[in-house]
Amino acid sequence: MSALTQALQASSGAMALAAIAVGVVALVWLASLQRRVRTVSPDIRRLVRNMEGKDVHQVVEALLGNMEFLSTRLGRLQVAHDSLEERLRGTVQGQGLVRYNADGKVGGELSFALALVDGERDGILLTCLHTLDECRLYIRQVQQGTCVHELTEEEAEALAIALKRRQPERAEARRTRRTRWREREVSQTGRDAPTAKRGDGDAE
Repeated sequence: MSALTQALQASSGAMALAAIAVGVVALVWLASLQRRVRTVSPDIRRLVRNMEGKDVHQVVEALLGNMEFLSTRLGRLQVAHDSLEERLRGTVQGQGLVRYNADGKVGGELSFALALVDGERDGILLTCLHTLDECRLYIRQVQQGTCVHELTEEEAEALAIALKRRQPERAEARRTRRTRWREREVSQTGRDAPTAKRGDGDAE
């Protein structure tokens, strides 16, 4: 009987130590959890502000509606941006100017070669030859960065400068981005109208 009592006392001591260890671990875990809650709480308050009096289901539904609304608006903005960028490709994006003396009798570098190209490397090459007796102006067409006419050294240099300054083409990236947003718009067509209405209501 005494042996049984000693065994029970020994086991109870071990159980007490185990209980203390579990308690310490639980306290550490609770402290860590409380620290995380304090960190997340401000974000949660900002996320659900102006939604007092609503249950969790209503809050989640409103947040999802806002996300869909913003996604649709962002998609339309991206398409408009790509359309505007496509139009701008037809504007002058590269310029090259080289001044020189076409006539040894006239100084001041009054003659010049001016190249203007757009995003497709199309444009014009303007050449002005200023001599002592006259001033002549020539214009040539540039297609895909080349000219069918033979160019002088100054004209070739001006065209090279214009092509170098032109912004690099990103047509493939734009097409991919535009296609992605249009596919997303098509998938949300059925929910577009009610989503916009809900998003506007929440914004107010």
